[in-house]
Amino acid sequence: MAETRSGSPKLPPNITSHPNARFPLPDPKEEQGKTPESGKIEAGRINGGITPDSLGAKADEEWQTLVKAFHANRRRLLRMPGVTAVDIGYKITNGSFTDTLAVRVHVERKIPDDLDMAMTAYKVHPCEFIPKKTMQEKEKKKCFKLTGGYEYIATDVIEANYKPMQDAELPRPRMVVEEPKSPDHVNRRRRLDPLVGGISIGNSVTPVGTLGALVWDNTDGSVCILSNWHVLAGDLGAEVGSPCFQPGRFDQGRSSDVVARLKRWSVDRHADAAIAELTGSRHYCAGEIISLERSISGVADPYLGMIVRKSGRSTEATWGFIDGLYFSSVIEYSGGVVQVFENQIHIAPVEPDASISDPGDSGSVWVSKDFEAVGLHFAGDLPHSAFGEYALANPMNLVVKALNFSFRPRFLEIRDEDVTSPSPFSFEHHSHNGIHPVGGLRTRLTGPGGQPDPLVIKPTG
Repeated sequence: MAETRSGSPKLPPNITSHPNARFPLPDPKEEQGKTPESGKIEAGRINGGITPDSLGAKADEEWQTLVKAFHANRRRLLRMPGVTAVDIGYKITNGSFTDTLAVRVHVERKIPDDLDMAMTAYKVHPCEFIPKKTMQEKEKKKCFKLTGGYEYIATDVIEANYKPMQDAELPRPRMVVEEPKSPDHVNRRRRLDPLVGGISIGNSVTPVGTLGALVWDNTDGSVCILSNWHVLAGDLGAEVGSPCFQPGRFDQGRSSDVVARLKRWSVDRHADAAIAELTGSRHYCAGEIISLERSISGVADPYLGMIVRKSGRSTEATWGFIDGLYFSSVIEYSGGVVQVFENQIHIAPVEPDASISDPGDSGSVWVSKDFEAVGLHFAGDLPHSAFGEYALANPMNLVVKALNFSFRPRFLEIRDEDVTSPSPFSFEHHSHNGIHPVGGLRTRLTGPGGQPDPLVIKPTG
């Protein structure tokens, strides 16, 4: 894998990043009762401050036109038989990503490339047909195309089907840990102390997932686990206080392994996310994710071509790049729960045939090269696609707004009356001049060179 000096991989050949290709993140409260098509992009402004002057008016205008074409056709495309999802992203030609941005339709199966076979398929099932470049223009017009005056917009078809990452392979054999281990040698599926991001977690319904990160609750300053709703709750009837196990039950977690209790969650078209407050039964490292060199520094907006990585229970640390935005699909969970998702992040492996996520990785946090949280992993392409494994993530900005937490510390001031006075005793230490007390303020400060400072103060507190 080609890597930069910082250790991160490069984008696939022939494509570049598009910092202007972002989406203005909707506010869940403002979006209630509002159809996606009714939302308008503010002219000359994307994502609250990125303007054509800073990124190029032409690129900005082309992106906004693409977004409008997508919104005008999204629902119609999703109703087509065989369509699993739609988004905006890099067009794939002859098995390789290109730098052309297109409205992409994801299907369970693609029509054969052979023109005769394709025409036969169209005649039998015209509503399922997606035209090929090799078809004559007059035949294309009879088939799938964008409407609303956007017929000229580039389109693409991707063969992929998406499922939540909530099942996993059988647990590994038990191991006896005799001494502390470095992060590179830790079995993420075992019972671990301290708690960090990237290890096994679960609830009484969902056997296993990934502890995404330890975060701070903005409402009371408590430290909580961040993961998916289907990892920490898993049931529409879940209640506040439901237990969360580390490791998850599938990894041999048991009743004595309750490390947190469900606190808040969001399961709607914007996010599949939850936080659970720690019980205090184990130590923790908030912001730390196993196998990542630094703790999370904040939250970043996703854009096409952004290099990201995650650390999960099953596939551990993997790299990918954001190849699609505005991803919209219907995801079916175990237990018959079906949820419509819109405006999600689509992530592809940097190298073909690479696996960037597997069952059990749900809840992982996708971070940028600057260690900013970008998305919360919740689903992937099963079975593996021709490009290895696609991943789906909730935009982290939406997750943070919905659950009201922070990756940076939140502090509570402790009142004087709540502090128990220590027992009277003195600390002493030895010096070449004998023994004298330490830990209190002297009544005279010493200045440069050890000379007495003329300012005399009295100890306080």
